[in-house]
Amino acid sequence: MKHIPNWPAHWRWFAAALVLVGLTGYAAGLVFVYHNTGLAPDGVLDHYHGDEEAMKFGKSTGEMLEIVHTHLLGMGVLFFAVGGLFSFSTAGERLKRILMVETMLSLLTTFGGLWLVASGQRAWLYLVYPSSILMVIGYTAMSAVVLWNCLRPPPREIHPFS
Repeated sequence: MKHIPNWPAHWRWFAAALVLVGLTGYAAGLVFVYHNTGLAPDGVLDHYHGDEEAMKFGKSTGEMLEIVHTHLLGMGVLFFAVGGLFSFSTAGERLKRILMVETMLSLLTTFGGLWLVASGQRAWLYLVYPSSILMVIGYTAMSAVVLWNCLRPPPREIHPFS
């Protein structure tokens, strides 16, 4: 299969647009998380489990089902799409394997951990933080490589007798 730089221009631009839309939505989600939690362990715990003294109410089972369901499906499809594009990039096979699988596993552990935090198990924050960081790094790295492959000039064909 051809690498992205060899694709027709309209496919490269379409792939770049998809990645930019995904990165924009992902960034908006990170800003939302920062707004709600301050990215601090106590903020995450208060947001999902609640804090009676501060009059913050935790997420109900139904709310957590909705959060986990929508994030796993939506982000899973986005990560699959970007990972699929990344598989056609010029990156090495080992890097492809690591980033594509790691990003999906981090998605699962992050939202599984948040479910456990919502149920009051604070220790799971120590899984949520590293898995979230790995998820951001993996998704951003795949997106950056795909964008680089889409936007750089296509390789020139060399004709030996021209």
